[in-house]
Amino acid sequence: MSTAPLTPLGDAIAVARRLGAALALGHEHVPIAEALGRTTSADVRAVRALPGFASSGMDGFAVRAADLAGATDDAPVALRITAESRAGAPAAAAVGPGDAIRIATGAVVPDGADAVVPYEEVTEAGGRATFTAPAAPGAFVRPAGTDVAAGAVLVPAGTRLAPHHLAPLSGAGHGQVPVRRRPRVSVLLTGDEVVRGAGPDAALPPGHVHDVNGVVLPALVRTWGGELAEVVPLPDDRDVTRDAIAWASGDLLVVCGGMSMGPHDHVRPALDELGARAELFRVALQPGKPTWLGTLPGEDGARPVLGLPGNPASVFVTATLLLRAALDAALGRPPAAPLRGRLTAPTTGLPGRTAARRACVSVYGEGTLAVTILDGQASHLLGSLGAANALAIVPPDEQLQAGAVVDLVPLEPADAWAHAGGSVHDHPRL
Repeated sequence: MSTAPLTPLGDAIAVARRLGAALALGHEHVPIAEALGRTTSADVRAVRALPGFASSGMDGFAVRAADLAGATDDAPVALRITAESRAGAPAAAAVGPGDAIRIATGAVVPDGADAVVPYEEVTEAGGRATFTAPAAPGAFVRPAGTDVAAGAVLVPAGTRLAPHHLAPLSGAGHGQVPVRRRPRVSVLLTGDEVVRGAGPDAALPPGHVHDVNGVVLPALVRTWGGELAEVVPLPDDRDVTRDAIAWASGDLLVVCGGMSMGPHDHVRPALDELGARAELFRVALQPGKPTWLGTLPGEDGARPVLGLPGNPASVFVTATLLLRAALDAALGRPPAAPLRGRLTAPTTGLPGRTAARRACVSVYGEGTLAVTILDGQASHLLGSLGAANALAIVPPDEQLQAGAVVDLVPLEPADAWAHAGGSVHDHPRL
C-alpha cells in the first residue's frame, strides 16, 4: 500500500491548472465562421466606434427640431420633402431650413437634421409633410459611437466563443479572430480486459468488459476545447507502456489505468524510467484517489501528464475535475465560479476525502437549485452517469442535512437543469 499523502482536491486542481498554464500553445487567427467554441488569445477590440454614423430609430422624416418648435393642431407646420435616406443609400442633400427628408429605420441621419418624426405622426400631401407637434432634439436618432467606443474590448482574452460573442465581433467587421491553438492530447488506455468495438450483443471473453474510457475521454477532450493527438490502447505490459508514453506526440498526456500498486500496474514504473517528475500521487477524492499528476521531460520542454485511475466512473470524475482544469488553463480560461444548490436529502461526507457524487439537479419555480444525489456511486458503476447532470461536491467528514448547500460541477449546460427531474412538486420544499 502506498504511503504517499493524500492531496486535497483544491490543491490537486491548482496543480492541474499550473501544469496546463505552463504549455506554450501559441495562437492563430481563424475565420469568424469557424471560431465557435475556440478560445480568444487576446482582447478583441473595436477598431472604430460603433455605430459609425448617426442613424434613425424609426421610419419617418428627418427634420430640424427648431423648424417644428411652434407646431400644434391649430398651427401645423408644413415642410418640403426634398430627398430620401434609405438603409445603405444616404441622402445626398443636407436638411436645410424648412426641409424634411424621408428616412428609413437604420438609415443615415442627414446633415442638418437633429430629430426624426415617425410617419404615423405626419400628414403627407403634395410633396410636403405636415407636423402638428414639436420634435424634441435627438428624438429617434441613434448617435454615432453610442454602442461601442473606439478601442473598447468586444470580447476579452480567454473567452470560449459562443454564438452571442460573434454578434459584436462581426458587427465590428472582424472577419478573423485571434484564438489559442487547441491543446493536442494523447490518450493512452491500459487494460488487457478491455474489448474495443464489440457490439452490445457480442459475447465477451470471461472477465472482459466493453471499452468505456476510450470513448468517453476523447469526447471530453473535444468538448473542453482540445484536439486528439492519438488514442492508443495498451496491453498490461511494462515495456510497451513505457515506449508508448515516450512516443506520445501530444502537448499533454493522459494515461488511463495502471496507476495502483499491483504487479500488472505499469504506468508509474514506466514514468519513473522515463524521468518523469511527480507533482502528486493520490488525491483526497472519491472516486479517483489513485491519480498521478506530473511532467515528462522532452526535447521541447516538459509536458504535463495526468495518470488517471482505470475504473470508468473514476476516470470520468477525475477528468472532469482535473483534466478540464488543465485544458482550461492551457487555453487561458479562468476557473469557473462554482454553482451551488440545496440537497433534497441528507448525505454524509467521507473521512478525510472529498466526495464527487453523481447528482441530478433540477430547478424550483423561483430558481433554487435542488440537488438529488443518485444511487450507484461506486467507481465501477456507470448507470448513475446516465441520469446525472452534475457532480455534487461533498466536503470531507461532514454530516449534511436536507437543504444544506453544496458546490456543483455541471455535466451539461446549466440551462438544461430547468428541464431535469420534473417539476417543483417532485421534491419537498427546502
